[in-house]
Amino acid sequence: MIYKMFGKTGKMVSVIGMGGMRFKKEEYADGNLEKPAAIVLRAFEQGVNYFDTAPGYCDNTSERIYGEAFKTMKGKGTFHVSTKCGLWNAKNSSDTRRMIEKSLQTMGLEKLDFYNMWCAKTLEEYREFLKKDGIYEGALQAQREHLIDHICFTTHMSGEDIAKVANDGLYEGVTLGYNAVNFAYRQKGIEACHAAGLGVVIMNPLGGGIIPSNPDYFSFLKRGDDSLAVSALKFIISQDLATVAIPGYSSVAEVDENVKAAENLRPATKGYLEEMATHLTTELNALCTGCSYCDSCPVDIPIPKLLESYNNFILSKGNMTQVKNRLKNHWGIDGSLAATCTACGQCETLCTQKLPIIKRLAEIAAAY
Repeated sequence: MIYKMFGKTGKMVSVIGMGGMRFKKEEYADGNLEKPAAIVLRAFEQGVNYFDTAPGYCDNTSERIYGEAFKTMKGKGTFHVSTKCGLWNAKNSSDTRRMIEKSLQTMGLEKLDFYNMWCAKTLEEYREFLKKDGIYEGALQAQREHLIDHICFTTHMSGEDIAKVANDGLYEGVTLGYNAVNFAYRQKGIEACHAAGLGVVIMNPLGGGIIPSNPDYFSFLKRGDDSLAVSALKFIISQDLATVAIPGYSSVAEVDENVKAAENLRPATKGYLEEMATHLTTELNALCTGCSYCDSCPVDIPIPKLLESYNNFILSKGNMTQVKNRLKNHWGIDGSLAATCTACGQCETLCTQKLPIIKRLAEIAAAY
């Protein structure tokens, strides 16, 4: 395993971490956490020392699974834990304190290494965390009391907006989505976070499984004898900008496969991203890159989020259920909003890729 310094925190973390939201429901639904906990333990045995989770993951079970594994891991080596608090979890600093105490109790920890302002999708939402007596203030107080070490944030904002948050100087780390589908969209944000000295955690490094399950689309990532999943992870962790990638694991076999990305790793060469961007525009030109130029709909349809979700329809070769799941679970919006499109054409005029946006909105609307 390879380890990098997490920003300016002084903590060394494994370049391959673990995300805690991919456990199989059938393996934890009955309350027996032995099988999912074994996945965490295997990751730890393989050198993984960064474990990310959140309240609510896996039907409110992810932190419990981690806690079960941590019982065995304590005293056997250093590991770092990251969890979160969203605007839906807490309304004020007191609520935040209760969330922190609950996470500590659930995972059997005395202190959290990284505590995140969870899922800021817009600058307006981000500012909600900072309001007086809000979540950030609650985290600061907990930090003063040594209940957490480092305050971070997770986001789905555009690269430009992520850069604005990074330059506020309030955080020591960021977790953001970055992979072969959206890296051009996130590049300004990840560069700004790195320049500001933040640890950069990459969530959805495999596009939620879309990349390895669509080898024809992503064949350009393939390197040598590495599997597509390993190649996609190497694409990320070979860059100086990324500190740790956190794929989710649903089996021990997936752990063993993904940690191979840290073997024989060579730094990304000059021009590597430009080469990848060329493939993005030639081989993946049907995918929305999320530039958000179309985000000025007269009837307030969240077009960028709908089109980003429609990517799943293209990559899955026509499975609209994947689009619905993306809209519901990732963006938290109702896809039936697509039906309010008036077909004015403004979005298509603004689209730099000249995508058939109206047609795609109609297809999404029809699915509802």
